[in-house]
Amino acid sequence: MFFIDHLNTNRSSVGFIKREKMNSKSLSSWMLIASPILFFVVFIIGWDVVIGSSETASEELANIMTQQTTVAIFAVLGTAIFISMAAGPALLAWSKVDGSTLEGNLAFIATMIFGAMSTIALLSMGMGFPVIAGDTESMLEAEWIWSVSDSMFAGLFLAWTFGNVLLGASLWIENKINKIASGVLLLAGILMLIMHLLIGEVPEDVGFIPFIFALVATVIVGVFNLRSES
Repeated sequence: MFFIDHLNTNRSSVGFIKREKMNSKSLSSWMLIASPILFFVVFIIGWDVVIGSSETASEELANIMTQQTTVAIFAVLGTAIFISMAAGPALLAWSKVDGSTLEGNLAFIATMIFGAMSTIALLSMGMGFPVIAGDTESMLEAEWIWSVSDSMFAGLFLAWTFGNVLLGASLWIENKINKIASGVLLLAGILMLIMHLLIGEVPEDVGFIPFIFALVATVIVGVFNLRSES
């Protein structure tokens, strides 16, 4: 009887572990799928349509001050989206961590980079809230804070670039998720890295292409990760 009870307990534990792994894989997959789509809808389309585009920081602040509640909603949504864009690949990378293999070590470094990405996103978005709320003492101070907050996005996307390169390489070497999907993510990271290296030399419209490609690559990896058996 003791053996049977022990066996049943072990089976229950194994089942629980499998469910936890499946839940983790599903969560990371849906984050990988949904966050790039939401980013495109909210920031690429929604911001210009609802808030309006601006050429200078002063023009942008003028738009913000007339739509503070709407901008605050965008800021909260944006923070959640950016954290999701970091957490999804971080969870996937963490599931591949193995100190005894090259791909496992690459995944570990990628996990740390995506974690840093979420920190940068929180700091950047958090700096903007006093400006949105009108808590700054002068327009000059508001412009300075907003400019610094905007500048932090360069670090955010650079972290995303390195993370995509390392995670893509890890998945490519491991070869448990679709090889093409892994290669697409790796290529997207490399193209974004090239754009960072050639900043100022490449027209903005051309530099925008690798960024969109990286969003699409993330969705593709999410779909294949959801369908994978690993």
